[in-house]
Amino acid sequence: MPQTSKQARPREGLVKWLLLLVSLATTVVLIGAALRENRFADWKQYRLEYAGILEEKAGDDRGTEIGRRSAEIARQFDPNMEQYFLTGLDRVDRCTTCHAGLEDPRMTDQPEPFTTHPGRYLEFHDPARFGCTICHEGQGRATETADAHGTVPFWDHPLLEGKYAKTACSRCHSEEDLFGESALLARADDIDKTGDSGSASGDGHASGAGELLTLGRDLFQKRGCLGCHALNGKGGTFSVDIAFEGDKTHHELDFSHFAKDEPREPAYWHRKHFRKPLVVAPGTVMPATGEDDEADALTAYMLNLRSGAPAAYRKKSSHETGAPAAGEELYAMYCSSCHGAEGLETEAPGISTPALNNSDSLAVADNDYYRFIIANGRSGSKMTPWKEGHGNLTRAEIDRIVGTIRKWEPAGAGVGDVNARLGDKRNGRAYYQGLCANCHGRRGEGGIGNILNSTGFLAVASDPFLAETIIHGRPGTAMPSWKHFDAQGISDILAYLRSWQPDSPAWEEVQASMQSVPAGENARIGRHIYQANCSGCHGRNGEGGIGLNLNSPDILRVVDDEFLFKTIAFGRPTTAMPSWRHLSADDMGAVIAAIRSWQKDADRELKPAPRPGDYAVGKIHFETSCLRCHGENGRGGIGPQLANPILLSSASDAVLNHWIGKGRTGTAMVSFLSGEQGLTRLDSGQIADIIAYIRREGRAAERPLLRTGVGNPLLGSQLFLGNCVSCHGRQGEGASGPQLNNPSFLHSASDGFLAATMVLGRSGTAMQSMIHGQEGLGQIASDQIQDIIAHMRLWDVPTTWRKPRVMAEMSERAIQAGGENFTQFCSSCHGTRGRGVLDGADYFAPSLNNPEFLEAASDGFLLATIARGRSGTPMRPFGLGSGGIASLPSDHISDIVSFIRTWQERKPSINEQKTSEGGRTP
Repeated sequence: MPQTSKQARPREGLVKWLLLLVSLATTVVLIGAALRENRFADWKQYRLEYAGILEEKAGDDRGTEIGRRSAEIARQFDPNMEQYFLTGLDRVDRCTTCHAGLEDPRMTDQPEPFTTHPGRYLEFHDPARFGCTICHEGQGRATETADAHGTVPFWDHPLLEGKYAKTACSRCHSEEDLFGESALLARADDIDKTGDSGSASGDGHASGAGELLTLGRDLFQKRGCLGCHALNGKGGTFSVDIAFEGDKTHHELDFSHFAKDEPREPAYWHRKHFRKPLVVAPGTVMPATGEDDEADALTAYMLNLRSGAPAAYRKKSSHETGAPAAGEELYAMYCSSCHGAEGLETEAPGISTPALNNSDSLAVADNDYYRFIIANGRSGSKMTPWKEGHGNLTRAEIDRIVGTIRKWEPAGAGVGDVNARLGDKRNGRAYYQGLCANCHGRRGEGGIGNILNSTGFLAVASDPFLAETIIHGRPGTAMPSWKHFDAQGISDILAYLRSWQPDSPAWEEVQASMQSVPAGENARIGRHIYQANCSGCHGRNGEGGIGLNLNSPDILRVVDDEFLFKTIAFGRPTTAMPSWRHLSADDMGAVIAAIRSWQKDADRELKPAPRPGDYAVGKIHFETSCLRCHGENGRGGIGPQLANPILLSSASDAVLNHWIGKGRTGTAMVSFLSGEQGLTRLDSGQIADIIAYIRREGRAAERPLLRTGVGNPLLGSQLFLGNCVSCHGRQGEGASGPQLNNPSFLHSASDGFLAATMVLGRSGTAMQSMIHGQEGLGQIASDQIQDIIAHMRLWDVPTTWRKPRVMAEMSERAIQAGGENFTQFCSSCHGTRGRGVLDGADYFAPSLNNPEFLEAASDGFLLATIARGRSGTPMRPFGLGSGGIASLPSDHISDIVSFIRTWQERKPSINEQKTSEGGRTP
């Protein structure tokens, strides 16, 4: 035991010595730490150095009032640590410990960290309330330089410097306040550049940082980044939502494709991502940014996308919301990244999108096609939905985007310009055979398109109506627009169409026929012709109705037979009076004889034609006395159209003078000559002025369409339901008959055109006369026609988001035949089931078997696309005579559409729904 005790004593001594050494080392470390923290720390050195600067400033100004105040400031300066407890931000901020001169205007010439803060920011951002890190990032509690600036491992928010210094402003300020020519960032940059309020260059606060951020925002919008990314609830869903991209730390960004020596900083990641997206994110479709300054600007904007500060710090926008974004802006923001800035092609790698700026697609697709595709997307493709709940664009915004797409379509020739040109039917034939025959038939016999070579149609359709139809087409039908066609070409086509009409016999031939047949016998024959062709509008005995009262002494005793001949032969364009040029000279003479048989008294001797009048004075008198009945500029109203070239070429000044002065018995046209019974009294000179005005207006190349404004739409709706819906649908949407509820058609068709079509029917079609007593199907009185037209005019409003008309024949025969034709002519590009890709084989044509496409594309869209093809793409025309790979007759093309429609999920019609619910089918 004693031996053991002796051995233990040396060990106890060793332990005591070790304990002493550790204690001394610990004491040294603690003393060193205390000195480092309280005497040699970065913050302490800066405080002492700043105290010396204050004393130096006081010495420089010794003996002056400024010097005395400076000395007092120097004596009161506390060299200890300065800090702010920011309870509203839940942080402590010690930045002003080192940056002690931020609010001292005398420190503008001092280096960092003693210099005055640039600009006037601190006037509005009191450090005692805001601190510094809310704007500049960094570690506010730290007292060592590297720690405070956050340039140490494991600190996620390093100091924002230089060009990215202002990216944190969005925490408190809305975009409306930050961006724009007069916004906060713009004004702040102006202050920095001028050096106002003590701005210093080379201080780490780069002048123009706000400009860089504004540029980044503009690039972000114009480059179409929102086509893939969502921001503030709006945008594409193809890639990540970037609403809080600026909050991301380096832990949340993928640096796996970066070199080991590259910085792991968010700003560096974003900049490289913009310059070399395929390196940072292999497989991405994001296009590379071409310039370094653009990459810097876009990076700044990404860092700007941050979550907001607490509500007490967020400033309510002082800017009004302003006008909504225009269609061009919306397209650039949401569409241009995939479809190109001008709708031609994309810069994004690996994306194949159709060209929107294509004359054929714009001519065939109506606005609702684009609206539906934008709203609902196209499943199986990179086209995602943009409606609310997805991309979150409103209908109004989608409409504005569609309007921008539509602007790429040419404006089209003016109708007046077309009418002013002399058409060449030989050129017109070539145009027609190449462009029109594949739908309307080689001789206008019809097919996909309407029958054009119809005597009744050509008699009623005026040249302006035909020109407008060619130029603007019929959206939602197979009739495309031809806005890229010039006025002369359209005039040539009109000349060719008119060549299908027989030439009118000359007046001399009609006159000779009348002289060769006894008047009584001629009148008897003429009454049969009149009853078959004219009584529906003018009444059985010429008493009038839709047309004028012919059995009137103020007409028969005033006009000669040549006036009647011109009226019959050439009609009254845009009114219900068609051209009857197809009648023979004998038939025209007989009709004139029948009309003339109603005349009981001798011809009235007219006063000589008045002197030429003054157009400008006549305009005033016309608007005072005539406009109410005859419409603005004499275009027609409840009274007949006066500014009509055929009327004015037939009626002499003496005839017009008589009618204005004496009126017309049995009509609302009263006498206007002084001393007569009219409400307005005009002398002969003033009447001459009105005639001068009417004649000048009648020479106008392009006239507004005739809209009479008469008729009861409530009565018309009942008449339409009882007589028209079986062929044209309840709302004129079309069934076995053509679509009437088409804005383009209703804009082109005058009331007269509609009336004449209902009265006369249309030869070669199922459209028969609807007038009671005429040979046809209808039981409508002539005075009810205007009621139906008034009802139809209620449709003539801008309509959007319409359901396209169904035209395809869904019979077993049509579907089977269409399937065979599709397999033979279409499947090599579109696949046997129209999906574009089948059994691993890639086809270069888009998928047709797509629910959104089939819902958006009308049958007319499909028919026209197949018939005319699409320029600039492999889609060739398939219509007869169109010069494509194959020439298919119209019924074959219609069958293909029927087959394509079998891929579409069929929805029950309203009538079928009512029947299944036990309701009565109307």
